[in-house]
Formats: sequence, C-alpha cells, structure tokens
Amino acid sequence: MSARATNLSIFALLLLELASGVGSYLTGSPDGAWVLWVHGIGGMTLIVLLVWKWRIVMRSLIRQGAGLWAVPSALLGLLFLATLVVGLLWVLGWAPEAPIPGYGSMRPMVLHAVLAVLLVIPFATHTAAHWPRFKPADMASRRAALRTIALGGAGFVLWRGLDAVSTVTAADRRFTGSREEGSFTGNAHPVTQWLGDQRQHLNRASWRLHVGGEVGRELELGYEDVEALDSTEVRATLDCTGGWYTTQDWTGVRLGALLDRARVGDDAASVVVRSATGYSRRFPLGEARELLLATHVGGERLSAGHGFPARLVVPGRRGYHWVKWVVAIEVSARPWWWQPPLPVQ
Repeated sequence: MSARATNLSIFALLLLELASGVGSYLTGSPDGAWVLWVHGIGGMTLIVLLVWKWRIVMRSLIRQGAGLWAVPSALLGLLFLATLVVGLLWVLGWAPEAPIPGYGSMRPMVLHAVLAVLLVIPFATHTAAHWPRFKPADMASRRAALRTIALGGAGFVLWRGLDAVSTVTAADRRFTGSREEGSFTGNAHPVTQWLGDQRQHLNRASWRLHVGGEVGRELELGYEDVEALDSTEVRATLDCTGGWYTTQDWTGVRLGALLDRARVGDDAASVVVRSATGYSRRFPLGEARELLLATHVGGERLSAGHGFPARLVVPGRRGYHWVKWVVAIEVSARPWWWQPPLPVQ
C-alpha cells in the first residue's frame, strides 16, 4: 500500500473512531450496540494499518535522519499508541482505578476517552502540515475498494478474536464496555457525577420539588409530599460512561403522576429535569411520563452521593441522563433535542 493511501486510510479511520466514540456515549440500549461494534472494528483496523505506517516512518527516518523535526511526530505517535493500548487493555480486563477528589474513581475507559480527546488537536495540526495529495485512485478505484474490504475484513477478524478472549478475561463487560459493580447492593454501588458537578448534601426538611412551565398549575412539593404519592419500583441498569454499570431496584414516583397533577398544557413537547447544581437533561414528553423520580434504592433511602432527596431513573439511557439532586421539573414547548447531545455544564 502506498504511503499516501495509508495516511488517507488512517485519517478516515480516526474520523470514524472519533464519531463512533462520541456515539458510544449516546448509546444506552442494545439496539445501539452497532455503534460500539463499528468503534471496535475501526480500532482493530487501525492496528493493521500500523504495519504500513511503521514502514513509512522508518523510510522517513532513514532518508532525513533523526532530529528535532521528528519530535512532534514521535510524541503524536506515542499518544496515538497509548490511546489504542489503554482501550485494548480495558477490553481484555485491565481495570485499575485512580481516585479523583470530588468525582470518584477514574477507570481506564475514561483514560482512553481523555487520551483520544487530547489526540484531536495535535492530530489535526499534523494532518494540516503533512496532508497527502489526494488522487481519485487512492479511494475511488477497484483496487481501493478491494483494499478497503481486505483491511475491514482483517479488522473484523481481530475484533471478533478480541471479543472472544474478553468473554473470558472480562466476562462482566456490558455491550457498552462497562463493567458490573455493586448490583443489588443499594447505596453501595459507585458514586460519580458528570464532569465538574459537585456532590450535594441537601436538607430533607427544606428541600422542595418545583413542577412548572407549560402546566395548568404549578406544584411545590416537600419530601413527605413526594413520599405520600403512589410509589413504583423499577429494576433498571445504570450504565455510567465512566466504565461501570449497576442494576438496582429503584423506588419512587413516576414523572407522569406529577405531570398529571400539574395538568400539562397543550403546547408541551418536552420535559426538563433540573438538579440543585444547575445540571439538567431534556426528554420527550412521552418518554418523560414513564421515567421514575426515585427516593430509594434497594430499599434504602438514597445517600447524598446517589442523589438524595430524589434522582431520576432513566432505563435505556447512559448515566448522565440520570439527574441527581432533582429540584425542578419543567414542562417545555421546545422539542426534546433542544440541548447538546452531551451535557456541557
């Protein structure tokens, strides 16, 4: 394979890996598992391409000799390799944890994502400085098609092999890559929150839940008011983008019961659930009705770390949708997609 075709293939695959990596954070149900498959096959195909890339690097060093000019490229290569290696080790069962004050524990899956983000700017800079001259034959010819099929096939075979090994070395992995931790243990499962969100310690007596927006009447409920409503128990899996998942029995009140009491307006299209920290997520009105505002987990009152007095339970969605320390439910006329795909606050 020519150097130009190799570099263009790596560029295309890295774009695919970036897109599928972000997509994996948006995937919470098995129906979206194909996004993770694409990410895994793409990663294995990149490993195959490293054989040709290594030859290109060695030819360049022989031709120009080692020098300071090679340092940026070498550092980029090391960052690239570190991203691949950490991801591979996580799939195979490597699971050390690094405690982070105020957040929880960082697992290798998070490190893999952090390294990938750090790779974006230097890779873009390197690509701009060394962009190979494109020729249609590189990507739009019979030979290019056969090469793509061969590379993709090799990546698929490696991915399937890695997946088979991981069923033995990391048998508790979910389709998202997350590992099981603390299922059916009540508050004993891990505690984390999204990015810079700070853990809250709210007072039960002074806590109030506000239900407003596009409603016929606004509600202001205390903790006892919420507990007095008809309760529902839901068994649901919390799958955190930090690399772990837990299945628990959650008890609380359906959002639909609260929305019915507030009399949702005709213009309503979505529901925003807001935390005491200002963190929020927006849901389609129909889905929101089925969500659970939980006050207990595994028969225990929620701990402060798990969202006391109340947190949202969102089956089939990743952990950042499970808003903690809920203080407001706002019915909105805006569509559900009127928010960043991933939280930015």
